[in-house]
Amino acid sequence: MANNLTFRLAAALVAVFLSAPAWAQTSRIGGVVRDETGATLRGVIVRAETGGGRTFGTPLTLTTATDDRGRFVFVISRSGEWRLTFEAPGFDPMTVPLALRLTGPAPNLDIKLERRESPEAFGALAGIDSKSLSSQLAAAAVLYDEGRHDQAIAAYREIKSKAPALTLVNLQIGNSYFAKKSYGDAEAAYQEVLKADSEDPSALFAMGVLKETQGNAAEAQNWYQKASAADAVWTRPLMKLAALANAAGDRAAASRHLTRVIDLDPASPDGQRAAELLKQ
Repeated sequence: MANNLTFRLAAALVAVFLSAPAWAQTSRIGGVVRDETGATLRGVIVRAETGGGRTFGTPLTLTTATDDRGRFVFVISRSGEWRLTFEAPGFDPMTVPLALRLTGPAPNLDIKLERRESPEAFGALAGIDSKSLSSQLAAAAVLYDEGRHDQAIAAYREIKSKAPALTLVNLQIGNSYFAKKSYGDAEAAYQEVLKADSEDPSALFAMGVLKETQGNAAEAQNWYQKASAADAVWTRPLMKLAALANAAGDRAAASRHLTRVIDLDPASPDGQRAAELLKQ
């Protein structure tokens, strides 16, 4: 176990790579968290800490949670040595050291957590049966994937009542309402996510999809722009912005968004589709 954990920590450090062009001066730390199978993990608590001691400035701690794609992002305003801690029910915690300069490209981490046999609750989840919670989340996700949206909503609401700290459950509640075309209820659920974190990229993107579905292109564009600003390496908001610009006859703006997608991730499905659209 110790050797495996040491190997994974070393791999996590190696996995720090530059996700933005060298000219993009940023102040973000982001990435994705996976389990031992490579599947992404939702709801992982991520803490970023820096400072402390006589030579390292005032201590600063930022906290977030991974979204339904296993992604997290911090907006930071300080260069220096950072420590990122990842915690989730049923998994061993992991700490990753990271040296960051505000004038350099934004690092993007790919973290793999090791599942443990007898998980213990921690922090905001203290007192909660984490094994049962994990099972409930998995069961609710199956209901959603199968299109049983009323049952999924009920399952997620039960989880929320037992673990109110898991605010991202509201995102799945909103997605379930959206699939039912209950748009008012969907928006209320997405707004609950944004109340907890006004820069949650998944909730911002979901609001864009909702407004676009309702035929409000101007509002949809605004939400997609916010989602793109909140997660500078996510290509989906850019693809949506390109489609809206093209529909409005603004080929120049559409081209800018598509080019940005290719710059970020040319090998991804979005990157390949963007390249195809630019040739048309």
